[in-house]
Amino acid sequence: MEYEQIKHELENSATLRLLRSRNAALILSFLHQQFKTNQQVSIPQIELENKLGDYLEFLQEVSPEDSYPRSPKEYLGEWCDDRLLTKTFDNSDDPVFALTPAAEKAIATLEDLQKRDEFVGTESRFLQIFALLKEIQDCSTTDIETRIAQLEQDRDRLQQEIDRIRQTGAVERYNQTQLQERFLLADRLTRQLIADFREIEQNFRNLTRKVQAAQLEKDSRKGMVLGRVLDADQELKESDQGKSFYAFWNFLMSESKRQELKSMIQAVYHLEELRSLTQEYNLLRRIERSLLDAGEYIVQSNHRLTEKLRQMLDERNLQENRRVADLIVEVQRLALEAARDPAVERDFWTLEGEPSVHLVLERPLHPLEESEVPTFALDFVDLSDVSLDEEIAELYQQFYVDEDLLARRIARILEQCSIVSLTDLIQLYPVTQGLPEIVAYLTIATKYSRHSIDTSTIDSITISGLKPETQLQLKLPKITFRR
Repeated sequence: MEYEQIKHELENSATLRLLRSRNAALILSFLHQQFKTNQQVSIPQIELENKLGDYLEFLQEVSPEDSYPRSPKEYLGEWCDDRLLTKTFDNSDDPVFALTPAAEKAIATLEDLQKRDEFVGTESRFLQIFALLKEIQDCSTTDIETRIAQLEQDRDRLQQEIDRIRQTGAVERYNQTQLQERFLLADRLTRQLIADFREIEQNFRNLTRKVQAAQLEKDSRKGMVLGRVLDADQELKESDQGKSFYAFWNFLMSESKRQELKSMIQAVYHLEELRSLTQEYNLLRRIERSLLDAGEYIVQSNHRLTEKLRQMLDERNLQENRRVADLIVEVQRLALEAARDPAVERDFWTLEGEPSVHLVLERPLHPLEESEVPTFALDFVDLSDVSLDEEIAELYQQFYVDEDLLARRIARILEQCSIVSLTDLIQLYPVTQGLPEIVAYLTIATKYSRHSIDTSTIDSITISGLKPETQLQLKLPKITFRR
Protein backbone atom coordinates (compact mmCIF):
# COMPACT_ATOMS: atom_id res chain seq x y z
CA MET A 1 0.00 0.00 0.00
CA GLU A 2 1.82 3.07 -1.28
CA TYR A 3 1.11 6.64 -0.23
CA GLU A 4 -0.09 7.82 -3.64
CA GLN A 5 -2.27 4.75 -4.12
CA ILE A 6 -3.96 5.24 -0.74
CA LYS A 7 -4.46 8.94 -1.46
CA HIS A 8 -6.06 8.14 -4.83
CA GLU A 9 -8.41 5.59 -3.25
CA LEU A 10 -9.48 8.00 -0.50
CA GLU A 11 -10.31 10.66 -3.07
CA ASN A 12 -11.94 8.54 -5.78
CA SER A 13 -13.33 5.39 -4.15
CA ALA A 14 -17.13 5.26 -4.41
CA THR A 15 -17.21 2.96 -1.37
CA LEU A 16 -15.38 5.45 0.87
CA ARG A 17 -17.45 8.36 -0.44
CA LEU A 18 -20.59 6.45 0.51
CA LEU A 19 -19.32 5.74 4.04
CA ARG A 20 -18.48 9.46 4.48
CA SER A 21 -21.78 10.63 2.98
CA ARG A 22 -24.30 12.48 5.14
CA ASN A 23 -27.03 10.14 3.87
CA ALA A 24 -24.97 6.97 4.42
CA ALA A 25 -27.41 5.63 7.03
CA LEU A 26 -30.36 6.08 4.66
CA ILE A 27 -28.58 4.59 1.64
CA LEU A 28 -27.03 1.58 3.32
CA SER A 29 -30.04 0.64 5.43
CA PHE A 30 -32.42 0.89 2.46
CA LEU A 31 -30.18 -0.97 0.00
CA HIS A 32 -29.40 -3.69 2.54
CA GLN A 33 -33.09 -4.24 3.28
CA GLN A 34 -34.13 -4.40 -0.38
CA PHE A 35 -31.26 -6.36 -1.91
CA LYS A 36 -29.79 -8.36 0.98
CA THR A 37 -32.63 -9.02 3.40
CA ASN A 38 -35.07 -9.72 0.55
CA GLN A 39 -32.37 -11.62 -1.43
CA GLN A 40 -32.95 -9.88 -4.76
CA VAL A 41 -30.37 -9.35 -7.49
CA SER A 42 -32.29 -6.70 -9.43
CA ILE A 43 -35.44 -4.66 -8.70
CA PRO A 44 -37.65 -2.79 -11.22
CA GLN A 45 -37.52 0.99 -10.98
CA ILE A 46 -41.21 1.49 -10.17
CA GLU A 47 -41.07 -1.04 -7.34
CA LEU A 48 -37.87 0.44 -5.88
CA GLU A 49 -39.26 4.01 -6.07
CA ASN A 50 -42.42 2.98 -4.21
CA LYS A 51 -40.44 1.20 -1.49
CA LEU A 52 -38.07 4.14 -1.10
CA GLY A 53 -41.04 6.50 -0.79
CA ASP A 54 -42.51 4.36 1.99
CA TYR A 55 -39.13 4.17 3.70
CA LEU A 56 -38.70 7.98 3.62
CA GLU A 57 -42.13 8.42 5.19
CA PHE A 58 -41.20 5.90 7.88
CA LEU A 59 -37.95 7.74 8.68
CA GLN A 60 -39.84 11.04 8.86
CA GLU A 61 -42.01 9.56 11.62
CA VAL A 62 -39.31 7.81 13.67
CA SER A 63 -36.56 10.42 13.13
CA PRO A 64 -38.09 13.81 12.33
CA GLU A 65 -34.79 15.62 12.92
CA ASP A 66 -33.36 14.00 9.76
CA SER A 67 -34.66 15.71 6.65
CA TYR A 68 -34.91 14.00 3.26
CA PRO A 69 -36.79 16.53 1.11
CA ARG A 70 -36.10 15.07 -2.35
CA SER A 71 -38.24 12.61 -4.28
CA PRO A 72 -37.39 8.88 -4.47
CA LYS A 73 -36.65 9.19 -8.19
CA GLU A 74 -34.10 11.95 -7.55
CA TYR A 75 -32.39 9.93 -4.82
CA LEU A 76 -32.13 6.85 -7.07
CA GLY A 77 -30.71 8.99 -9.89
CA GLU A 78 -28.13 10.46 -7.52
CA TRP A 79 -27.12 6.99 -6.29
CA CYS A 80 -26.62 5.90 -9.91
CA ASP A 81 -24.40 8.94 -10.54
CA ASP A 82 -22.39 8.04 -7.41
CA ARG A 83 -21.82 4.50 -8.78
CA LEU A 84 -23.86 2.83 -6.07
CA LEU A 85 -26.58 1.46 -8.37
CA THR A 86 -26.64 0.38 -11.99
CA LYS A 87 -29.68 1.06 -14.16
CA THR A 88 -30.23 -1.34 -17.05
CA PHE A 89 -32.97 -2.61 -19.32
CA ASP A 90 -32.99 -6.41 -18.99
CA ASN A 91 -35.11 -7.81 -21.83
CA SER A 92 -37.87 -5.29 -21.17
CA ASP A 93 -38.78 -1.63 -21.60
CA ASP A 94 -38.84 -1.06 -17.84
CA PRO A 95 -35.48 -0.21 -16.20
CA VAL A 96 -34.18 -2.28 -13.28
CA PHE A 97 -31.65 -1.43 -10.58
CA ALA A 98 -28.82 -3.58 -9.21
CA LEU A 99 -26.03 -2.99 -6.70
CA THR A 100 -22.55 -2.02 -7.88
CA PRO A 101 -19.30 -3.51 -6.49
CA ALA A 102 -18.77 -0.28 -4.50
CA ALA A 103 -22.15 -0.63 -2.75
CA GLU A 104 -21.51 -4.33 -2.08
CA LYS A 105 -18.19 -3.51 -0.41
CA ALA A 106 -19.75 -0.78 1.76
CA ILE A 107 -22.56 -3.10 2.91
CA ALA A 108 -20.07 -5.91 3.61
CA THR A 109 -17.90 -3.51 5.65
CA LEU A 110 -20.80 -2.46 7.87
CA GLU A 111 -21.96 -6.07 8.24
CA ASP A 112 -18.50 -6.99 9.54
CA LEU A 113 -18.51 -4.02 11.92
CA GLN A 114 -21.92 -4.93 13.33
CA LYS A 115 -21.11 -8.60 13.85
CA ARG A 116 -21.10 -9.36 17.59
CA ASP A 117 -19.82 -12.90 17.54
CA GLU A 118 -19.28 -14.41 20.96
CA PHE A 119 -15.84 -15.61 19.92
CA VAL A 120 -13.33 -15.27 17.11
CA GLY A 121 -12.95 -18.69 15.52
CA THR A 122 -9.30 -19.60 15.16
CA GLU A 123 -9.46 -23.40 14.93
CA SER A 124 -11.72 -23.54 11.86
CA ARG A 125 -9.74 -20.86 10.06
CA PHE A 126 -6.41 -22.54 10.75
CA LEU A 127 -7.76 -25.92 9.65
CA GLN A 128 -9.09 -24.31 6.51
CA ILE A 129 -5.64 -22.82 5.79
CA PHE A 130 -4.04 -26.17 6.54
CA ALA A 131 -6.45 -27.98 4.21
CA LEU A 132 -5.87 -25.46 1.42
CA LEU A 133 -2.09 -25.77 1.71
CA LYS A 134 -2.35 -29.58 1.64
CA GLU A 135 -4.63 -29.41 -1.39
CA ILE A 136 -2.16 -27.14 -3.19
CA GLN A 137 0.71 -29.45 -2.34
CA ASP A 138 -1.12 -32.65 -3.34
CA CYS A 139 -2.67 -31.35 -6.55
CA SER A 140 0.39 -29.51 -7.85
CA THR A 141 2.67 -32.51 -8.20
CA THR A 142 3.23 -34.14 -11.59
CA ASP A 143 5.13 -37.14 -10.27
CA ILE A 144 3.01 -40.29 -10.47
CA GLU A 145 4.62 -42.09 -7.55
CA THR A 146 4.32 -39.05 -5.30
CA ARG A 147 0.63 -38.65 -6.07
CA ILE A 148 -0.03 -42.36 -5.51
CA ALA A 149 1.74 -42.17 -2.14
CA GLN A 150 -0.44 -39.18 -1.15
CA LEU A 151 -3.64 -41.01 -2.06
CA GLU A 152 -2.50 -44.12 -0.21
CA GLN A 153 -1.88 -42.02 2.92
CA ASP A 154 -5.41 -40.63 2.70
CA ARG A 155 -6.77 -44.14 2.17
CA ASP A 156 -4.87 -45.51 5.17
CA ARG A 157 -6.06 -42.64 7.36
CA LEU A 158 -9.69 -43.26 6.41
CA GLN A 159 -9.32 -47.00 6.88
CA GLN A 160 -7.86 -46.48 10.35
CA GLU A 161 -10.81 -44.29 11.31
CA ILE A 162 -13.26 -46.89 9.98
CA ASP A 163 -11.55 -49.65 11.95
CA ARG A 164 -11.53 -47.56 15.15
CA ILE A 165 -15.26 -46.83 14.85
CA ARG A 166 -16.05 -50.51 14.31
CA GLN A 167 -13.94 -51.53 17.30
CA THR A 168 -15.18 -48.88 19.73
CA GLY A 169 -18.70 -48.34 18.40
CA ALA A 170 -18.30 -44.60 18.99
CA VAL A 171 -18.04 -41.66 16.56
CA GLU A 172 -16.07 -38.54 17.42
CA ARG A 173 -18.11 -35.46 16.62
CA TYR A 174 -17.57 -31.74 16.95
CA ASN A 175 -18.73 -30.03 20.12
CA GLN A 176 -21.10 -27.09 20.06
CA THR A 177 -18.31 -24.50 19.91
CA GLN A 178 -16.66 -26.18 16.95
CA LEU A 179 -19.96 -26.50 15.08
CA GLN A 180 -20.91 -22.85 15.66
CA GLU A 181 -17.44 -21.68 14.65
CA ARG A 182 -17.60 -23.47 11.31
CA PHE A 183 -21.19 -22.43 10.69
CA LEU A 184 -20.30 -18.74 11.12
CA LEU A 185 -17.30 -19.16 8.84
CA ALA A 186 -19.48 -20.73 6.14
CA ASP A 187 -22.00 -17.89 6.46
CA ARG A 188 -19.24 -15.27 6.13
CA LEU A 189 -17.76 -16.96 3.06
CA THR A 190 -21.21 -17.13 1.46
CA ARG A 191 -21.73 -13.40 1.89
CA GLN A 192 -18.34 -12.67 0.39
CA LEU A 193 -19.01 -14.97 -2.56
CA ILE A 194 -22.34 -13.33 -3.43
CA ALA A 195 -20.78 -9.86 -3.09
CA ASP A 196 -17.89 -10.83 -5.40
CA PHE A 197 -20.37 -11.60 -8.18
CA ARG A 198 -20.75 -7.84 -8.71
CA GLU A 199 -17.11 -7.60 -9.75
CA ILE A 200 -17.59 -10.33 -12.37
CA GLU A 201 -20.73 -8.69 -13.67
CA GLN A 202 -18.91 -5.35 -13.88
CA ASN A 203 -16.26 -6.96 -16.09
CA PHE A 204 -18.93 -8.08 -18.53
CA ARG A 205 -20.41 -4.59 -18.54
CA ASN A 206 -16.98 -3.11 -19.24
CA LEU A 207 -16.64 -5.47 -22.18
CA THR A 208 -20.01 -4.29 -23.52
CA ARG A 209 -18.80 -0.69 -23.27
CA LYS A 210 -15.72 -1.68 -25.29
CA VAL A 211 -18.07 -2.86 -28.04
CA GLN A 212 -19.89 0.47 -28.06
CA ALA A 213 -16.66 2.47 -28.00
CA ALA A 214 -15.16 0.46 -30.85
CA GLN A 215 -18.31 0.93 -32.87
CA LEU A 216 -18.15 4.73 -32.52
CA GLU A 217 -14.49 5.01 -33.54
CA LYS A 218 -13.90 6.86 -36.77
CA ASP A 219 -13.17 4.72 -39.85
CA SER A 220 -13.44 1.53 -37.81
CA ARG A 221 -14.05 -1.54 -39.92
CA LYS A 222 -16.55 -4.23 -39.05
CA GLY A 223 -14.00 -7.05 -39.13
CA MET A 224 -11.61 -5.10 -36.92
CA VAL A 225 -14.31 -4.31 -34.35
CA LEU A 226 -15.58 -7.91 -34.36
CA GLY A 227 -12.08 -9.31 -33.90
CA ARG A 228 -11.37 -6.92 -31.03
CA VAL A 229 -14.59 -7.87 -29.24
CA LEU A 230 -14.07 -11.62 -29.67
CA ASP A 231 -10.50 -11.31 -28.44
CA ALA A 232 -11.67 -9.41 -25.35
CA ASP A 233 -14.42 -11.95 -24.67
CA GLN A 234 -11.98 -14.85 -25.05
CA GLU A 235 -9.49 -13.08 -22.81
CA LEU A 236 -12.13 -12.66 -20.10
CA LYS A 237 -13.19 -16.32 -20.26
CA GLU A 238 -9.58 -17.52 -20.15
CA SER A 239 -8.63 -15.24 -17.26
CA ASP A 240 -8.33 -16.67 -13.75
CA GLN A 241 -11.63 -15.07 -12.75
CA GLY A 242 -13.42 -16.28 -15.86
CA LYS A 243 -12.18 -19.87 -15.50
CA SER A 244 -13.16 -19.93 -11.84
CA PHE A 245 -16.65 -18.54 -12.51
CA TYR A 246 -17.51 -20.93 -15.35
CA ALA A 247 -16.19 -23.89 -13.35
CA PHE A 248 -18.46 -22.80 -10.49
CA TRP A 249 -21.40 -22.34 -12.90
CA ASN A 250 -20.96 -25.83 -14.37
CA PHE A 251 -20.87 -27.23 -10.83
CA LEU A 252 -24.07 -25.37 -9.92
CA MET A 253 -25.82 -26.57 -13.09
CA SER A 254 -25.31 -30.19 -12.04
CA GLU A 255 -28.56 -31.58 -10.64
CA SER A 256 -26.77 -34.11 -8.43
CA LYS A 257 -24.48 -31.46 -6.93
CA ARG A 258 -27.41 -29.17 -6.14
CA GLN A 259 -29.31 -31.99 -4.47
CA GLU A 260 -26.22 -32.84 -2.43
CA LEU A 261 -25.92 -29.19 -1.41
CA LYS A 262 -29.59 -29.07 -0.37
CA SER A 263 -29.32 -32.19 1.73
CA MET A 264 -26.23 -30.88 3.53
CA ILE A 265 -27.93 -27.54 4.28
CA GLN A 266 -31.03 -29.27 5.66
CA ALA A 267 -28.89 -31.50 7.85
CA VAL A 268 -26.94 -28.50 9.21
CA TYR A 269 -30.06 -26.47 10.00
CA HIS A 270 -31.57 -29.38 11.91
CA LEU A 271 -28.63 -29.67 14.31
CA GLU A 272 -29.64 -28.95 17.87
CA GLU A 273 -26.25 -27.35 18.66
CA LEU A 274 -26.84 -24.67 15.97
CA ARG A 275 -30.43 -23.84 16.83
CA SER A 276 -29.42 -20.54 18.46
CA LEU A 277 -27.69 -19.42 15.23
CA THR A 278 -29.91 -20.79 12.50
CA GLN A 279 -32.77 -18.45 13.44
CA GLU A 280 -30.58 -15.39 12.80
CA TYR A 281 -28.35 -16.63 9.99
CA ASN A 282 -30.66 -17.68 7.15
CA LEU A 283 -28.37 -16.92 4.22
CA LEU A 284 -27.03 -20.47 3.97
CA ARG A 285 -30.57 -21.82 3.83
CA ARG A 286 -31.13 -19.81 0.63
CA ILE A 287 -27.64 -20.15 -0.82
CA GLU A 288 -28.69 -22.22 -3.82
CA ARG A 289 -31.35 -19.72 -4.94
CA SER A 290 -29.05 -16.75 -4.23
CA LEU A 291 -26.14 -18.23 -6.17
CA LEU A 292 -28.38 -19.21 -9.08
CA ASP A 293 -29.88 -15.70 -9.28
CA ALA A 294 -26.48 -13.99 -9.06
CA GLY A 295 -24.87 -16.38 -11.54
CA GLU A 296 -27.76 -16.16 -13.99
CA TYR A 297 -27.54 -12.36 -13.86
CA ILE A 298 -23.89 -12.61 -14.95
CA VAL A 299 -24.74 -15.05 -17.73
CA GLN A 300 -27.45 -12.66 -18.92
CA SER A 301 -24.86 -9.89 -18.99
CA ASN A 302 -22.80 -12.06 -21.31
CA HIS A 303 -25.87 -12.63 -23.48
CA ARG A 304 -26.41 -8.88 -23.63
CA LEU A 305 -22.86 -8.58 -24.98
CA THR A 306 -23.74 -11.02 -27.76
CA GLU A 307 -26.91 -9.08 -28.52
CA LYS A 308 -24.93 -5.82 -28.60
CA LEU A 309 -22.50 -7.39 -31.06
CA ARG A 310 -25.36 -8.52 -33.30
CA GLN A 311 -26.92 -5.04 -33.24
CA MET A 312 -23.57 -3.52 -34.10
CA LEU A 313 -23.17 -5.78 -37.14
CA ASP A 314 -26.73 -5.03 -38.28
CA GLU A 315 -26.11 -1.30 -37.98
CA ARG A 316 -22.88 -1.62 -39.95
CA ASN A 317 -24.74 -3.44 -42.74
CA LEU A 318 -27.36 -0.68 -42.83
CA GLN A 319 -24.63 1.97 -43.01
CA GLU A 320 -22.94 0.16 -45.89
CA ASN A 321 -26.25 -0.17 -47.74
CA ARG A 322 -26.89 3.57 -47.30
CA ARG A 323 -23.38 4.31 -48.56
CA VAL A 324 -23.92 2.20 -51.70
CA ALA A 325 -27.27 3.91 -52.30
CA ASP A 326 -25.63 7.34 -51.97
CA LEU A 327 -22.90 6.35 -54.45
CA ILE A 328 -25.53 5.16 -56.96
CA VAL A 329 -27.37 8.50 -56.67
CA GLU A 330 -24.08 10.36 -57.14
CA VAL A 331 -23.27 8.36 -60.30
CA GLN A 332 -26.75 9.09 -61.68
CA ARG A 333 -26.31 12.79 -60.95
CA LEU A 334 -22.96 12.87 -62.76
CA ALA A 335 -24.50 11.01 -65.71
CA LEU A 336 -27.28 13.61 -66.01
CA GLU A 337 -24.74 16.43 -65.92
CA ALA A 338 -22.72 14.75 -68.65
CA ALA A 339 -25.87 14.31 -70.77
CA ARG A 340 -26.70 18.05 -70.52
CA ASP A 341 -23.14 19.03 -71.47
CA PRO A 342 -21.96 16.54 -74.10
CA ALA A 343 -18.32 16.34 -75.11
CA VAL A 344 -17.20 18.83 -77.78
CA GLU A 345 -14.42 16.73 -79.24
CA ARG A 346 -15.38 13.90 -81.53
CA ASP A 347 -12.93 11.38 -80.14
CA PHE A 348 -13.36 11.99 -76.44
CA TRP A 349 -12.70 8.32 -75.62
CA THR A 350 -10.15 6.11 -77.38
CA LEU A 351 -9.95 2.31 -77.17
CA GLU A 352 -6.73 0.55 -78.05
CA GLY A 353 -6.98 -2.45 -80.36
CA GLU A 354 -9.93 -3.90 -82.23
CA PRO A 355 -13.18 -4.35 -80.30
CA SER A 356 -13.92 -7.93 -79.26
CA VAL A 357 -17.62 -8.66 -79.62
CA HIS A 358 -19.27 -11.75 -78.18
CA LEU A 359 -22.91 -12.19 -79.16
CA VAL A 360 -25.19 -14.72 -77.60
CA LEU A 361 -26.58 -15.84 -80.96
CA GLU A 362 -23.08 -16.69 -82.17
CA ARG A 363 -23.00 -19.72 -79.90
CA PRO A 364 -23.72 -23.00 -81.72
CA LEU A 365 -26.92 -24.76 -80.84
CA HIS A 366 -26.83 -28.03 -78.93
CA PRO A 367 -27.35 -30.96 -81.31
CA LEU A 368 -30.77 -32.51 -81.04
CA GLU A 369 -31.08 -36.16 -80.12
CA GLU A 370 -34.06 -38.27 -81.00
CA SER A 371 -35.94 -39.42 -77.93
CA GLU A 372 -37.55 -42.76 -77.57
CA VAL A 373 -41.16 -43.11 -78.64
CA PRO A 374 -43.37 -43.40 -75.54
CA THR A 375 -44.79 -46.88 -75.15
CA PHE A 376 -47.49 -46.15 -72.57
CA ALA A 377 -51.16 -45.51 -73.30
CA LEU A 378 -53.90 -43.81 -71.34
CA ASP A 379 -57.25 -45.56 -70.98
CA PHE A 380 -60.06 -43.31 -69.83
CA VAL A 381 -62.68 -46.07 -69.95
CA ASP A 382 -63.96 -47.80 -66.80
CA LEU A 383 -62.21 -45.42 -64.39
CA SER A 384 -62.85 -46.17 -60.72
CA ASP A 385 -64.62 -43.60 -58.59
CA VAL A 386 -62.29 -41.45 -56.51
CA SER A 387 -63.39 -40.66 -52.93
CA LEU A 388 -61.87 -37.68 -51.11
CA ASP A 389 -63.65 -38.31 -47.82
CA GLU A 390 -60.48 -39.46 -46.00
CA GLU A 391 -58.44 -36.49 -47.25
CA ILE A 392 -61.17 -34.01 -46.27
CA ALA A 393 -61.56 -35.65 -42.84
CA GLU A 394 -57.80 -35.37 -42.31
CA LEU A 395 -57.96 -31.64 -43.08
CA TYR A 396 -60.73 -31.17 -40.50
CA GLN A 397 -58.72 -33.04 -37.87
CA GLN A 398 -55.79 -30.59 -37.91
CA PHE A 399 -55.04 -29.07 -34.48
CA TYR A 400 -52.71 -26.53 -32.88
CA VAL A 401 -50.56 -27.09 -29.77
CA ASP A 402 -50.74 -23.94 -27.62
CA GLU A 403 -47.23 -23.43 -26.20
CA ASP A 404 -48.43 -20.47 -24.10
CA LEU A 405 -50.91 -22.77 -22.33
CA LEU A 406 -48.14 -25.30 -21.62
CA ALA A 407 -45.85 -22.52 -20.34
CA ARG A 408 -48.59 -21.32 -17.98
CA ARG A 409 -48.96 -24.86 -16.63
CA ILE A 410 -45.21 -25.00 -15.94
CA ALA A 411 -45.27 -21.59 -14.23
CA ARG A 412 -48.26 -22.64 -12.09
CA ILE A 413 -46.39 -25.72 -10.86
CA LEU A 414 -43.16 -23.75 -10.22
CA GLU A 415 -45.04 -21.36 -7.96
CA GLN A 416 -45.35 -24.25 -5.49
CA CYS A 417 -41.92 -25.86 -6.02
CA SER A 418 -38.62 -24.68 -7.45
CA ILE A 419 -38.12 -27.60 -9.84
CA VAL A 420 -40.31 -30.10 -11.69
CA SER A 421 -39.50 -32.81 -14.24
CA LEU A 422 -41.49 -33.55 -17.39
CA THR A 423 -42.53 -36.95 -16.07
CA ASP A 424 -44.04 -35.35 -12.96
CA LEU A 425 -45.63 -32.57 -15.02
CA ILE A 426 -47.54 -34.92 -17.33
CA GLN A 427 -48.82 -36.79 -14.29
CA LEU A 428 -50.48 -33.55 -13.13
CA TYR A 429 -51.50 -32.48 -16.66
CA PRO A 430 -52.01 -35.62 -18.81
CA VAL A 431 -51.07 -35.39 -22.49
CA THR A 432 -54.11 -34.87 -24.72
CA GLN A 433 -52.48 -34.00 -28.06
CA GLY A 434 -50.06 -36.88 -28.43
CA LEU A 435 -46.46 -36.58 -29.56
CA PRO A 436 -46.76 -32.92 -30.78
CA GLU A 437 -47.48 -31.87 -27.18
CA ILE A 438 -44.25 -33.57 -25.98
CA VAL A 439 -42.34 -31.79 -28.78
CA ALA A 440 -43.80 -28.48 -27.55
CA TYR A 441 -42.52 -29.19 -24.03
CA LEU A 442 -39.07 -29.86 -25.54
CA THR A 443 -39.23 -26.54 -27.38
CA ILE A 444 -40.02 -24.67 -24.15
CA ALA A 445 -37.13 -26.41 -22.36
CA THR A 446 -34.66 -25.29 -25.05
CA LYS A 447 -35.88 -21.66 -25.12
CA TYR A 448 -34.87 -20.75 -21.57
CA SER A 449 -31.43 -21.33 -20.04
CA ARG A 450 -32.85 -22.06 -16.58
CA HIS A 451 -34.47 -25.26 -17.90
CA SER A 452 -32.25 -28.23 -18.73
CA ILE A 453 -32.19 -31.36 -20.90
CA ASP A 454 -29.94 -34.07 -19.47
CA THR A 455 -28.99 -36.47 -22.27
CA SER A 456 -27.12 -38.71 -19.85
CA THR A 457 -30.39 -39.75 -18.16
CA ILE A 458 -33.20 -41.39 -20.16
CA ASP A 459 -36.82 -41.28 -18.99
CA SER A 460 -39.51 -43.66 -20.25
CA ILE A 461 -43.06 -42.29 -20.43
CA THR A 462 -46.36 -43.57 -21.78
CA ILE A 463 -48.79 -41.12 -23.37
CA SER A 464 -52.06 -41.31 -25.27
CA GLY A 465 -51.80 -41.09 -29.05
CA LEU A 466 -53.96 -39.07 -31.42
CA LYS A 467 -55.96 -42.12 -32.42
CA PRO A 468 -58.43 -43.42 -29.85
CA GLU A 469 -57.17 -46.16 -27.51
CA THR A 470 -53.60 -45.73 -28.80
CA GLN A 471 -50.70 -45.67 -26.31
CA LEU A 472 -47.22 -44.43 -27.19
CA GLN A 473 -44.12 -45.57 -25.29
CA LEU A 474 -41.45 -42.84 -25.48
CA LYS A 475 -37.84 -42.74 -24.36
CA LEU A 476 -36.39 -39.24 -24.13
CA PRO A 477 -33.71 -37.31 -22.20
CA LYS A 478 -34.54 -36.11 -18.69
CA ILE A 479 -36.25 -32.71 -19.01
CA THR A 480 -36.27 -30.45 -15.96
CA PHE A 481 -38.10 -27.12 -15.59
CA ARG A 482 -36.84 -24.61 -13.02
CA ARG A 483 -38.28 -21.47 -11.50
